Amino acid sequence: MSIQDEKRKPSSLGLKNYIAERQIELPLKIISAILASYLVSPDPQNPFSKFLFISYHIYKTDSDGNISVLYGKGYWDFAYITFWVVVFTLIRECIMWYILRPIAIWGGIKSERKIVRFMEQGYVTIYYIIAASVGLVIMRNSPYWFFETKHLWVGYPHYELTYLAKSYYLIQFAFWLQQIVVLVLQIERPRKDLLQLIAHHIITILLIGGSYLSNFTRTGNAVFITMDFSDIWLGLSKCMKYLNLPGFVTNISFINFMIIWVYARHYLYGIVAYSLWADSCLPENNECIWDPLNGYWLTWWSKYIILFGMLLLQILMIYWFILILRIAWKVANGQTAEDSRSDSENDEDCSEKAPLSKKTD
Repeated sequence: MSIQDEKRKPSSLGLKNYIAERQIELPLKIISAILASYLVSPDPQNPFSKFLFISYHIYKTDSDGNISVLYGKGYWDFAYITFWVVVFTLIRECIMWYILRPIAIWGGIKSERKIVRFMEQGYVTIYYIIAASVGLVIMRNSPYWFFETKHLWVGYPHYELTYLAKSYYLIQFAFWLQQIVVLVLQIERPRKDLLQLIAHHIITILLIGGSYLSNFTRTGNAVFITMDFSDIWLGLSKCMKYLNLPGFVTNISFINFMIIWVYARHYLYGIVAYSLWADSCLPENNECIWDPLNGYWLTWWSKYIILFGMLLLQILMIYWFILILRIAWKVANGQTAEDSRSDSENDEDCSEKAPLSKKTD
């Protein structure tokens, strides 16, 4: 063992800070190496610029001679996604260990398992607040505001994207790839619905990638908003529960979450899915033809592939909503909003009840 490693042993830093530091070290080295390689020659021709900035500029000139920049799609998008997977790995550890852990301790959480769960839920809640806000900004400046679903299809294919829309979509893709790595490698302690979570994440990644490739990004943005907005309130409710706030506070928070869940994940999501089935191939909306080389992936039959994926997600959400209703029944009978499940490990903390299991969508 080197002198440097000896100085960084758990006895000098504390076990938890030592673990966090070791998990941060690798992504920090990768990010630093990419930045250094780019700064050697900060030019768009430098291949490392593809990791840091989105590619495929398209310059458009309007009738008045004004030039605007939009963005197409291509293989270099994988470099940008890969970079953000690493960035999320670093951000996750930094926020959890250096911001949320002190908050959990200050808030009086004693159980180590609950501290870790608070950190996990706090991190994804912060992410969903940012993601939902950006998604709403994009939708607000688009013709399909507020879920004007006809305009999800008018003018298809929507190949060219603004800088914000493209970076948002690729970063969302990177977030979900990083989340499935967390699940598969069991970086987070698994719950009993691990298989459902993995299935959910795989379907989500396939839908994100498929919608990006086939130019259904308007639909994807609408679905992102329905998912992310409801997840904010789920995460907040769980964090409140871990902080042992008074029962009426957590119950009110849970009821608020349940209302938002039904509205966003079943109503708004439902009208998007219905529009895909009913409106996407209407002649007055677009040309419903199969010509992938020119961006046309929408036909009377291909839409059912996407609809099938959306229905699979809805089935999973109905499963989780049944669990929500079980908790609501407890609240209606004067109990606090707790889940009957525990973590899959049989440690000494597993007998403590936890809020509704997170199914990060």
